[in-house]
Amino acid sequence: MKKAAKSFLRALIVLSILGLGAYYVYLTYINPPTVDYDGISNKVDQAINQVLVSYGASNLNIIKVFKEEKKLAKITWIQTTKEIRLAETIDLKEAGKALKKAVEDQGARVISLTLDPAGNMLNLKAGIKNIVLEILILRRQSAAPKYRAAIIIDDLGYSRQAVSRLLALQAPLTFAIMPGERYSKIIAEQVTKAGYEVILHQPMEPMDYPRINMGKRAILMKMGKQQIREMLEKNIRDVPYINGVNNHMGSRLTEDAEKMQEIMNILKEHHLFFVDSKTSQKSVAYQTAKKTGIKSAYNQVFLDNQDDLGYIKKQLDTLAALAIKNKKAIAIGHGERKEILAALQEKLPEFKKLGIAIVPVSQLVE
Repeated sequence: MKKAAKSFLRALIVLSILGLGAYYVYLTYINPPTVDYDGISNKVDQAINQVLVSYGASNLNIIKVFKEEKKLAKITWIQTTKEIRLAETIDLKEAGKALKKAVEDQGARVISLTLDPAGNMLNLKAGIKNIVLEILILRRQSAAPKYRAAIIIDDLGYSRQAVSRLLALQAPLTFAIMPGERYSKIIAEQVTKAGYEVILHQPMEPMDYPRINMGKRAILMKMGKQQIREMLEKNIRDVPYINGVNNHMGSRLTEDAEKMQEIMNILKEHHLFFVDSKTSQKSVAYQTAKKTGIKSAYNQVFLDNQDDLGYIKKQLDTLAALAIKNKKAIAIGHGERKEILAALQEKLPEFKKLGIAIVPVSQLVE
């Protein structure tokens, strides 16, 4: 009899555990209790903004802001990613404590909070349970170097290996990602997680179209205003975490002031900057961007028109000379070129010796 009672008790315990597990799954995934995720997300975002303002942040400090719809089972919410640059005098450890309190005061929780050993970069994820509502990256502004150069790496999206090799340089390159390609989203997330800058590499019609393959989702001369808007906004959504755009090809389109104006109007609505790749000497893209009132710049050196190590090294020397002469300079290379990595590995230490800082291109747009 005692044996039967013990077996019965064990069975009850097992059934209770299974029942609790099933109930947890039911509440979490099948029929979760109603939670106003959007409402909490807005409150968390506002609370974080208030803390940032108290530390001297304004619109001028924004590096990037990106919102993305997320889904899990029956739950849908908007996840906000923000990257902010604060003054070099700010103690990010203290800022992290203030942010944690602000998040918790809104009924949410800090899922993770990390500070790099030098105290120059803070990463915070806030949300409910394991649902991330907001990702915040804070960077301390370092003293402005005398000379600055930005290197944009174009044509990314086809291969993850090329990006991993470039990230291993641990240099703040700017990664220009093609829309609609197999690894576009994955690379954007990989680069952003590593702490580097992502821009959209927007295909545009070249002189030799249709003989030349521009890649997917290009903006063409024949497109009307609405078609341009639909294509560009689709591409902006497709490559997450961007804070700017440059053109892929586009020697014909960038010469057309009307088409460029339509593009710049859309970029202004999305608070994105524009870098004219200068695939045509007759391009009006940079001038149109300036006239529209969006931050902009233009490419001065193509590093790897020839995939030859000696040639690329000479082009990097040209970039260095321009940076010293003009205090800043911008160059474009291509991730799929075989020799670009070796050239950068050899020449970037020389930039440092010359007092030239490699910076994200967002620091050079005006």
